[in-house]
Formats: sequence, C-alpha cells, structure tokens
Amino acid sequence: MTLPNITRRLALPVLSLFATLLFTSCDDDKQNEPDPVAQDSQFVVSLAVQGSDGGFTYYTVPFDDVMTGSLSAVGQGIEQPGYYDFTQIDNTLYSIGGLDDVNVVGITKNAAGELTQLGNVSFTNSLSDIVKADDNTLVALELSSASDMVKFHTINANTVTVASTKQHPVSDITDLEAPSYSGMAISGNHLFLSYYISDPTTFATPYTDKAQIAVYSYPELEFQKVIEDDRTGPIGGFNTKSGLTKDEKGDVYALSHSNPANGYSQTTKEGGILRIKSGETAFDPSYFFDVEEATGGKTIAHLMYLGNGKAFAEINTADSEQQARWTDSPLKSAIIDLYDNTVTYIEGMPEHAGNGRRLAALHEGNYVYMAIPEGNGIYVYRIDTENHTATKGAEVQANFVAGISKL
Repeated sequence: MTLPNITRRLALPVLSLFATLLFTSCDDDKQNEPDPVAQDSQFVVSLAVQGSDGGFTYYTVPFDDVMTGSLSAVGQGIEQPGYYDFTQIDNTLYSIGGLDDVNVVGITKNAAGELTQLGNVSFTNSLSDIVKADDNTLVALELSSASDMVKFHTINANTVTVASTKQHPVSDITDLEAPSYSGMAISGNHLFLSYYISDPTTFATPYTDKAQIAVYSYPELEFQKVIEDDRTGPIGGFNTKSGLTKDEKGDVYALSHSNPANGYSQTTKEGGILRIKSGETAFDPSYFFDVEEATGGKTIAHLMYLGNGKAFAEINTADSEQQARWTDSPLKSAIIDLYDNTVTYIEGMPEHAGNGRRLAALHEGNYVYMAIPEGNGIYVYRIDTENHTATKGAEVQANFVAGISKL
C-alpha cells in the first residue's frame, strides 16, 4: 500500500539518496550504436527532478532515442509537481498521485502525435495501484491506513472516469495492524489482492511467517476468502507493487522476500515464489520456486513479467541480515524462468540501487530498458533478454527515472 505518511517519511529519503548526483558527459567508451527496435513509436520517460525546497517535480517527456546523448526534462513534456507513480497499460501511461496528491491522470498521444493528458479523477486517499481488467476497464484500489475500508474502483480506460465503486471492511482480510498493499491481479472470475502487515506508526512488520492473499470475485468484487501458505513469508514489499504476476495461461505467481531493504523489520522465512493455477482460488501445493536455493541465498526485490514464463528480476545481492532497511539495494539484474525455476544474471550491467518504488522499466520485444545510478550519473541500459547482456545508453539529467514507456 502506498501509505501517505509512510511514503513521506520513508520513500522520499530513499529517493533523496540520488539528489546529490552530479551529471557529467557520457563516458567516452559508451556503446552508442543505433537502437535496433523499429521507431514506430516514441520512448516516453518520466523524469523526477528535486527542487531547492526538497520537493520533486515530474516531467514526462518523449524521446526518439534513449541510447545516445543525454535525456533532459528542461522545458519539455508534461510537468507534475508532487509525488507520482507511473504505470503503462496498453497505449496510456497512468500517473498515480501519492502523498497529498490523490488524483490519477492518463497520459497519451493525440492525433498530432503530441503527449496529452486524459481525464483527471481524484479519490479520498491515494490509489495503491491500477490494473487492467479488459480493453475498456481498469480496476483501481484504495487501501490506506487512514481508512478501515478496502475500496475498489472500476475506471473507464477511455475517459479515465470512475464507473463504479465497491468497498469492504479491512476486517474481512485481517484483524491485525493495517494491511499494506503489495500486488493485485485479475484472472478469470477472480481478483487477487496481496498484502503484508505493517504497523502504521512504527512501520514494523512483526508478522512474517506466512503468505496471505485476499480473494474477491470479478466483476462483482465481492469478498470471498483469504488464502495462506507457510512455505514462505508475506507477498511483496513496500511500494514495489510487484507481489503478484500473471502469465498467459492465467496462472498467478506470488513473490515473497521479506527484504529489510524493501521495508521489513524482520525476516523469518526464505524468499520464494508461490503459484495459484488459473481457475483456482488456492495456492498450488505442487509448486514452489525456492529463490534462495537458486541464487545462493539471495532474494528477488522487483519482478516484471516478460512472457512465456520468463520475467525480468532485480535481485538483492546482500543477505537479509546485511541489508540496510529502506535502501532498495544492492541490486543485480537477471532473467528468471518461472516454469523451470532458474535464474540467469545479466552481463555488462553493474550492481546498483533501486528507487524505493515501482520498477521503472520498459519491455519491448527482446529488450528491457531501464535507468540506473552509476558513478556520478544515471544511465539508461538496454538489456537483451535472450542473450542476457546489457548495453549502456544515454545519460539522464534528473535525480531518478520514475517511469519509462513507449507510446
């Protein structure tokens, strides 16, 4: 759950680690070959720039190329001061406000090929996330420590307006401390909501001995039950939003890590991945991806599904007891196979820190694009998901990249 008070106190300090970065010219030895992907659309990069008052402004800017030169927000794009999270669904980039910003705006292209804002809807509390239900419908979630209700909003994807709202008491899913959002997926006639328990005052996580997912019917959005599994700990982590992943078959995979670097105050179970088979509403007892066994004791912090059972992963290379809390680091990129339970690390990409939030990465064809801090700058990397290699690209003139997409 993107809690306003937690985000202000914890996420921004993580982000401010990058505030003092100096931006220099691109390395002379950088490989600047042309992007092999056909330019039938433009890259759209959401750049976060910190002002003298400590606050951030986000600039969502189109670029023809992200592999050469530098990417700057100066005088360009759509400007949004405050705190925002970005997620792309089909041909629209959704800007989700956090902290005191409780609105959602769609960013798309008009007939002239220019970026334009679509709709502007506000909520009582910041949305935790938005996921696709079908070509015309999105489902958004409000799950806040300021409310004792779990609120689902169905949103018209074409107008970014609320079509309906359904709410249920938090007590349906837990009688403990406030549940914190970690992932949401719709498969068939069910919506799955993953969460972990975090004290809203101290942010401690005293309950880490099992995974829990709330199951709701879809499209009725009626509460059905909570399913649990003690083979691993809670699903997801603070602000990562990647606790649940769905494949082409409709199977849902649940990622657990209990990383201190992603908000946990303790770790009591090994990190792993569970599965809910398509059409089922229980964890599959025959499936368990023992991530720590596959990585030699390491855990996956972020996950992005690519297709055919493959996913891009950011793996924390420090043992849990060695991780500094809230740092979202140190990370190493890899491709994992959810079907074969294998991990293959990416060559040519340095160990790096994350942004303490949703993974800002673009998957297109056989490539993943993302920006990481390196030395005194931030650089885009293009990752070949077939050959497991990475190529260094453009330098980014910002404090961090909050989103990268193609429209």
